[in-house]
Amino acid sequence: MPVDGTDVGREGVIELVVTPELTADRYGNPGLMVLATPALVELIERAAVQALDARLVPGERTVGTEVEIAHRAATPVGEQIRVVLRVESVDDGHIWFDVAAHGAHEPIANGRHGRFVVDEARFLRRLERKRTA
Repeated sequence: MPVDGTDVGREGVIELVVTPELTADRYGNPGLMVLATPALVELIERAAVQALDARLVPGERTVGTEVEIAHRAATPVGEQIRVVLRVESVDDGHIWFDVAAHGAHEPIANGRHGRFVVDEARFLRRLERKRTA
């Protein structure tokens, strides 16, 4: 497995403009046209995958194991945001990221995200056994 301690400091970055599809309104909180926390978590996952994709060998994937996020500021539709995940540590296939998200005017979130490296074929076999059980 190539993901190891040398990956500490490696980053994944997602930059985009908040659209109506990413708002609390879309996630069931009518009228709140601001970045939804579940959408922010999706962006965190995407940035983490981006940070690690080039380091995985064929047949490896990462899966999210934990998200600790403090969503501190509302971000309206049309505002540019930047989500940065930086590898904090790697321990036997478990990768921890520092999370920071910023809008045009202020920090909007911070926290920590954990992922685990899995063998894709083995992972899918386990899922199939669960489906047929």
